[in-house]
Amino acid sequence: MMNAQRIASAATAALLLAACSSGTTVTVKPLPTPAATDLSAAAQELRALDQAAGATTEAADAYDRAFAALAARCVEQPRTLEAEVHSTAAQLKALGSETQTRLTVLNGIAAAIPPAYPRSNCAPYLDTYVAAQQATGTIH
Repeated sequence: MMNAQRIASAATAALLLAACSSGTTVTVKPLPTPAATDLSAAAQELRALDQAAGATTEAADAYDRAFAALAARCVEQPRTLEAEVHSTAAQLKALGSETQTRLTVLNGIAAAIPPAYPRSNCAPYLDTYVAAQQATGTIH
């Protein structure tokens, strides 16, 4: 570590310690929860894509529930999360999966993230889901 970095680190540490000892409290605000209408619109878009592919006969509320469960664990906005789920399902299809739908991806990812975990970026979970499907031989 160079001297300038040490000085900057020491100054930062001093400020943090001063804030801690002064009784200053730091409040962490929870992330905003997307509106139910935004969640439902994204869920229904995924359902429409599955229906167009002839891949589902599931009711609309199944997609709403699955999308809401996943969105509660992710920091992404509904449309971003929708695009990530769609991309994952398309990737699985390209790898040879005949059984994975957007709904199975939603349910699989939501089930894999413990509810007690803080909300986080879910893109890595989607990548891991694809790798797990390959590792288990579900797709080739």
